[in-house]
Amino acid sequence: MSATSLWRADPKANVLAGFMVFLYAYIAMSDTAIVILVIFFSLILLAAGAGWLVFFYFPKMTLSIAKELAETVKTTLGLTPQVTINQRIVYKRTTEILELAMIEQDFDVEYQNIQTWLGSEKQITLRGIYKAKIGFNLQKGFNIEVHRGRFLKPSNIILQLPHAEILSLEPLDIQKSHSSGLINWVTNKDIESATRGLAELALDKASKLDMLDDAEKRIENRLNDALLPRLVNYQLGHKVEFLEMASNVIGPGKEDTADKPLELTAG
Repeated sequence: MSATSLWRADPKANVLAGFMVFLYAYIAMSDTAIVILVIFFSLILLAAGAGWLVFFYFPKMTLSIAKELAETVKTTLGLTPQVTINQRIVYKRTTEILELAMIEQDFDVEYQNIQTWLGSEKQITLRGIYKAKIGFNLQKGFNIEVHRGRFLKPSNIILQLPHAEILSLEPLDIQKSHSSGLINWVTNKDIESATRGLAELALDKASKLDMLDDAEKRIENRLNDALLPRLVNYQLGHKVEFLEMASNVIGPGKEDTADKPLELTAG
């Protein structure tokens, strides 16, 4: 039997022979060559580890954080916000809740109008009690932005909501009194005009009751209480921003994806 046939026929002998050749070459190498070889393989291991962190671990961790934030907000407020990672949407906002009321407050307002014509005076006085509902129009948007820092590692979180606004203004009770002059009579048109004037005064007063700032502070505190325990675990900073947002209503025929994650790629 030839040496070649023996080499092919005995795999164990092949492995042993290969190991002996490697051992002989290792012993024959100089100290400098050994050092170079160790450095070379160390660099390869470091590059592989860095690549695993940058292209697999950090993107996966960022997506996991985004999912946890979306679920936490849904538990706290009852809706899923739009979640983006470096401006790439990974969760779409749901629309099961269109408005989020934070404050309801009753207040009174008075309107008076006096008109004189040819010395004849008519007067209309209205006193009303209104209920103002203050909160957020979520059709305008509710976004969570996850920003990546160095090596695609998540760095900070920004929550964006529209400014608080008056969602509704409901008259609870309106008392009307009027008096006509000898030739200057109060008409139904005058009463209708006075009622509109009362509503305008009520809206103006509601916007000056500091309820808008209070509503924004309340929702910010609720989000902080819900998110801080989770963000501390990841050592992430966050802030809540209130922005001017245009209403973005999903019209008929347009599909809205609820709680559906989109594919995320590293980048």
